[in-house]
Amino acid sequence: MAQSRLCTTCQVPLSSDDVGIYLKLVSLTAQQFLCIDCLGVKLNCGRDPIEKLIRYFRESGNCALFR
Repeated sequence: MAQSRLCTTCQVPLSSDDVGIYLKLVSLTAQQFLCIDCLGVKLNCGRDPIEKLIRYFRESGNCALFR
C-alpha cells in the first residue's frame, strides 16, 4: 500500500491537487509538499487564487499534472 503524503507544515493528508500545484508552482523535483492552505500562506496569496489556477490547468488540458 502506498504511503500517503502529508503537508510538511500542518501534517494533513495531501490530495493529488495539493501535490500537483506544489510541483507546478514551486519545484518539479520536490519530494516534500505543502497543502493548498499552507502554500497560500507561503506565497502570500491565500487559497482562492491557487484553486483558480488548479481549475485553469485542469480545464486547459495542457498540464499533465492535472489530467
